[in-house]
Formats: sequence, C-alpha cells, structure tokens
Amino acid sequence: MPPRPLAGSGLTIDVNWPHPIEAVLFDMDGTLLDSEHLTDAAVAHLLTAHDLDLEVDSTAFHGRTWSRAAETLQKLAPSLRTVDVAAELQAEFHRALVETVPPVIAGAPEVVMAAARRRATALVSSSDRESVEHVVARLGLGEHFTHLVCAEDIQRSKPDPQCIEVAARALGVEPNHCLVFEDSIPGLQAAIAAGMYVIGIGTDEQRQAIAHRCIGDFTELAEGFFE
Repeated sequence: MPPRPLAGSGLTIDVNWPHPIEAVLFDMDGTLLDSEHLTDAAVAHLLTAHDLDLEVDSTAFHGRTWSRAAETLQKLAPSLRTVDVAAELQAEFHRALVETVPPVIAGAPEVVMAAARRRATALVSSSDRESVEHVVARLGLGEHFTHLVCAEDIQRSKPDPQCIEVAARALGVEPNHCLVFEDSIPGLQAAIAAGMYVIGIGTDEQRQAIAHRCIGDFTELAEGFFE
C-alpha cells in the first residue's frame, strides 16, 4: 500500500503512522550541511597536537557532543585527562567550519523553509551554539527555526533522546507528533527512542534498519511534501 497523507497533517509519510505531524525537527551536521568530516579532522588535529599515536574511529563521534567525545578520548589516552579536550575539539571544528564553508546537503534550505511555512520547526544539534548559530546565519534560516537546541542545552548526548525531547517540549508538541530528519546513527536511535517519526539522510543498510524511511538527500522528497 502506498503512503497516504495523515489526517489533518497534509504530510505524506508512512501509512502505519497514526499521529498527525505538528512539528519538524532537523539535525545539522550531515543533515543540513556536509560537515561530518570536520569532526574527523578535529579529532585528528587534537591527537597530533598532543603527540598521540592512537587508532581512533572518529566516525563514532558523529552525532555526539564534544563532551561525550572527550570522555572517550580521555579513557583511551590518560594524558588527555588534564586537557580541556571538548574545548580544543570545538575550537578546531568551528575554525574549519568557518574557513572551509562545507557544502549544503542538496535541497536542505528549501525543505526547512517549506516546513516552517506549515509547522513549528527546530534545529536539534550536538554541536556547540556558536557553530549552530554560524550555520543558521550562513544558510539564512534564522527566521525559519522556531527553536534551536545545542550541546549547551543538554546533559546527555545522543543516542539519549534528551535533546529532541527538549525540542518537542519547547515547541509544545508531543514526541509522537514530531517528524525528524537525521543522518547519524546515534541521532536516529535517539529519535526512535523518543517515539518520533524518523527520516534518515543516507540510504545504507544501517540507517535503513533504524529509520522509518531513508533518502539520499532532500531532493528525493515529493514536491509539496509539506503542503
């Protein structure tokens, strides 16, 4: 059976989803902006700066806060326990974010603006506020987000659902009335744990096993998706 519009929502999503969609939540890195590689570069820079020869799978930090990444790195390298690892990672990430201007995920700004015309919207990111506000301003999306949730607003990193639950409460919407766009595995897991409808950015098997639906980028959404 093909998808149908939910009653009262105007959104065409899964026929089995029984709740009208009242809010749309967007992740940032890897969802709106092709910037996840900057996480890898920031971790590599930190290790080099502290003369550490460690094999670290930095992709495991995608979707997580710098504080969570710092905890992991300090366990692997005890010499980092006297270092403000989270601050150093953020400084390098933000420098690269500003100087390299990573590309936008195809169709992302247009979809945010389309969603904002019909529903409450939030950007929910594990990045620090200075980076979030920089990206929102660069993309010209400030007026299109009802609320921003950043790393400073939470105590627990994805895959804990705290960040998206904070966003839902700020918007005054029940979690099961939220649609989430997210690329990272921890982010997808967080949205599912919160009871939200989730569209994954990326079509690999791991994402498809978690999200309700996956797309390569936002251009794959039907024209008038939010109308």
